[in-house]
Amino acid sequence: MEKDFEFAIGMIFLNELEAYNKYVAYAITDEEKKFERLEVRYSCLAHIKFKVDDGIFEVIEYIFDHNHAFIPEYQRHLIRCGRIMSKTYKCVLVDMLALGGTSAYKFLTNEAGGSKNLGFNLRDCQNYLQTKRSEIITGGDCQNILNHFHSMEQQNPMFSYAIQVDKDDRLTNIFWRNSLSKFNYDCFGDVLIFDTTYHTNNYEMICAPFVGVNHHWENILFGCAFLLDETFMGNKASKIIFTDQDQVMAKVIRMVFPNTQHHLCTWHIGKNANQNIPHLYKKPGFKDKYFSMLIYRCRSDDEFEFTWKEMEKKWGTENNSWLRRLYGIRHKWGLAFGRDNFTCGILSSQRSESTNNVFQNTARKTSTLIEFVNYYEEQMKHMREIENDYSCRGKAKAAVSHDILKHAASVYTRAIFKKFNDEFTLILSKNVSSSIFDGLIYLFTLKCRGSQHEHVVKFDLADSSVSCECKLFESKGWLCRHALKVLSENISIRSIPLAYILKIWTKYAKQGIENDEFHHLSADSSKFNRFSTLMQYLGVEDENTMKIVGKNMEKAKAEISLYQSSADVTDDASGDDDEASLCNISVLDPFRKK
Repeated sequence: MEKDFEFAIGMIFLNELEAYNKYVAYAITDEEKKFERLEVRYSCLAHIKFKVDDGIFEVIEYIFDHNHAFIPEYQRHLIRCGRIMSKTYKCVLVDMLALGGTSAYKFLTNEAGGSKNLGFNLRDCQNYLQTKRSEIITGGDCQNILNHFHSMEQQNPMFSYAIQVDKDDRLTNIFWRNSLSKFNYDCFGDVLIFDTTYHTNNYEMICAPFVGVNHHWENILFGCAFLLDETFMGNKASKIIFTDQDQVMAKVIRMVFPNTQHHLCTWHIGKNANQNIPHLYKKPGFKDKYFSMLIYRCRSDDEFEFTWKEMEKKWGTENNSWLRRLYGIRHKWGLAFGRDNFTCGILSSQRSESTNNVFQNTARKTSTLIEFVNYYEEQMKHMREIENDYSCRGKAKAAVSHDILKHAASVYTRAIFKKFNDEFTLILSKNVSSSIFDGLIYLFTLKCRGSQHEHVVKFDLADSSVSCECKLFESKGWLCRHALKVLSENISIRSIPLAYILKIWTKYAKQGIENDEFHHLSADSSKFNRFSTLMQYLGVEDENTMKIVGKNMEKAKAEISLYQSSADVTDDASGDDDEASLCNISVLDPFRKK
């Protein structure tokens, strides 16, 4: 790199840092000249002196002769005085710290075209990030969370949080949700999955995300909590709540949400069965023919009771205490008892666990709570971006040409239409074995080719109402193959009856839901995004474009320096009132776990 200036007596700098950085940059880019043999470096007379008057640095003496050779160019980025971390890079590192920070240095090295162009090394990066982490938890990790939430609440009235503390004012439970979470809950909150199996951070608190399903069949977040126990709940009820098999949680739901259906995660039931009855559960004859049958395939209460008694008789489980307790809460996990309840087709809390897995891949057991809150907020942004991608996709294609399918493609999202389309395709395997008409309602009995299994479909020609004993519509929200078989063969029906189109699965699922605060979440003024935008604007992909940018860069840098010296600009440059962002409630951190 060649020098683009020479020092001269009378040269003015606006502050000490600018003067120092300029001199260092000048020194390490000086040309190889004057000396043909290496001499000792002490007693080198090269130096520069400044006069400081009212904060302005003026060059009053400058000696440029050195008595030694300069460090080779490929090693200049390794000397201490040459390692200077710019504000821009600091901003990027801080933003990447919120995302985990583990690959920050690699990212910046790649963007700069190698470590020699970056200006600092990996140790500098690690030291700076450690310093920022220490600053984050100064005054208390939990207090920083409260300050952060208080600031968010002031910026957006729809942001909400609640805390619980013990008698010593140490945090025990905390819950928060932003305006997007509230909007998601208003649109899709009929079914809620709540999983409390993942412990994270150095307090061993439980991470408990509240997860739902949107009209694209994707996970969405309704809020999140950190819990030291599982007694913390809200006060607005969903119709269905999925949790793991926890007695404390069941009691709380029964007390706080008496009108909510509490369902158990079937995945957890299988896991608990493997732990409590391994001598039975590992035998295919028991697991496949009886246990899985009881969970998934019994179509009625009577069939469930018959299968349970047969299992007891064949396997001698009458006195097994764990199975007896499981039988006592059979209405929470047996599909035979829940087919009439709309569950979005969910049988377990694994959607919540999949969200936990995202956090697990990002967070560490030693993470602070405020770091984890940042992870959560980034995950919210990611989920929103995925949803936006879904809404931009093209028109869905039907497997066969039929008016009902065309209608489905026009109203359902792509993900739900695919499920509907799969059901419709299977009507080809169904045959009507018998039909009865009592003057009001048709009763059709359908059989699958090569099977003796039957399904009875009721159909009222007067209002086009249809129902099937498989209860697919009641539980998942779209018509089953049996009902579609009957409708498709009626020439007067050319679209899905409106009673069987649930708004939650349609393209207009969010219409009519008030969302005044959504625009707060769309604004993103992070330094990392500003840095990325600047790189896109510059587009210096070759030497010619670099020269074009270089012509105007010095002018821009001079204007920025003038602005920074005349305005009270902090590293954060957020413009927020720090005092206003502090919460007037004090709370202590939980005790740390080893």
